[in-house]
Amino acid sequence: MTSQPDRTSVAAEAETVVIQVPADADYLGVIRSAAAHVASKAGCTLPEVADLRLAVDEACNLLLRHTVPDRRADGPGGLECRFVLDGSGLRVVLGVRAGEADRPDGDDFGWTILAALVDDIVWRVEGPVVQIEILKHRAAGS
Repeated sequence: MTSQPDRTSVAAEAETVVIQVPADADYLGVIRSAAAHVASKAGCTLPEVADLRLAVDEACNLLLRHTVPDRRADGPGGLECRFVLDGSGLRVVLGVRAGEADRPDGDDFGWTILAALVDDIVWRVEGPVVQIEILKHRAAGS
């Protein structure tokens, strides 16, 4: 008698994709393309893929507009984007090492657009790193 692999432990594992680009708007196309690919892999519909691309783009722009990158920092620096796909949905964490940061207002137009596209947004500062985390839950049955 052969045993089958435990599907619950496989399903619980998260897939993670990490991309790092210079903290410059000229490189955001790379992150938008990755967002579309990851959303497609997650089984999102074309409108959901478009919404996620827009959400990631807006989150990157908010991060770049409200921070001053720390050019003196050791290491590669830049803008890091981490896509985490698990059973409940897709979490995207964008971060930049910043010398200065200014949290966007809740009524900032970009923040309002972002809030309409995702299920949750978190702005946080962890030491010299400023992050925006967005969460998009999977629809029931996905």
